[in-house]
Amino acid sequence: MNARKLLSEARAFCVAVRDAAYGWIDDRCPTMAASVAFYTAFSLAPTLIIVIAVAGAFFGEDAVRGQLFAQIQGIVGAEGAAAIQAMVANAWTARGTALIPIVSILVTAIGATATFAELNSALNTIWRYQGPPDQPVWKGLVRVRLISFALVVGVAFLLIALLVVDAALAFIGEYLLSSGSTTAILLDWSRRLVSLALLGSAFAVLLKVLPSARVRWRDIALGAITAAILFAGGKRLFGLYLSTAGTANTFGAAGALAVVLMWLFYSAAVFLFGAELTAIWARRREALRREAAGLPPAAAPKTHTPNELPRRSEEEAADGQPPQRTKS
Repeated sequence: MNARKLLSEARAFCVAVRDAAYGWIDDRCPTMAASVAFYTAFSLAPTLIIVIAVAGAFFGEDAVRGQLFAQIQGIVGAEGAAAIQAMVANAWTARGTALIPIVSILVTAIGATATFAELNSALNTIWRYQGPPDQPVWKGLVRVRLISFALVVGVAFLLIALLVVDAALAFIGEYLLSSGSTTAILLDWSRRLVSLALLGSAFAVLLKVLPSARVRWRDIALGAITAAILFAGGKRLFGLYLSTAGTANTFGAAGALAVVLMWLFYSAAVFLFGAELTAIWARRREALRREAAGLPPAAAPKTHTPNELPRRSEEEAADGQPPQRTKS
């Protein structure tokens, strides 16, 4: 790739990021992120129960629980992790003493899928998807819940992958390398990059399977990588904020819950920004494809002002195609 083409791609990326920011505001993504955070707060316990149960079948529940809450503590601090751990413990006790185990399992599964169902609604807003008018409502709801449950199980296998990577790198670092050596530092950065790659892969899967519109894999990479970087960077900044400012003085007794909600909101917000960037990039690629084929432009990149975001017809939405601009 020559320097001119590289500069052109960099300029296109900057324009896409700018337009995604406008779309993020125009689609009211902060409001949708707050809604996702609210649903996640209530579905967090059943989700973690399923994750611990699935991953625990491979590594043991105690090991998985310890690793999981250690990761959570690294994000939301000791108080936030203790609050989440208490929620999971209470939900686990209620599940274990249920009179009808099957009903308990169903309630847990439905509660765990609430977050992904809400994300489906938010992504459909970003992709301008309204669905076929003749499709039964129950059919769409069942589809979303089944996909959401599959994603919950997928989170468990992602945790398994992280556990395997951490265990392998910890073994190498403990038995083969000396502390503080250059190789040990490189190994630590390798662990960070692998974790970032797994996180980006998880975001890519969510961006692909959660929207009801058809989304191409080749359009997802940019949005998934951007969301993963923002997520990882936000994790660092959030930890720095907790270590310096804390939450007890600001929120009092509700400090732990406030920390959890703040992190859930940020996570949802950066994910929705990645979705906006994916939609913008898909429209750009479609416009370039039509130009190369000598076809009339079906979609132009988003304009500067957020209120000028074009709407899509149902046929375009069903195909995951960019929106059509109407000539005045």
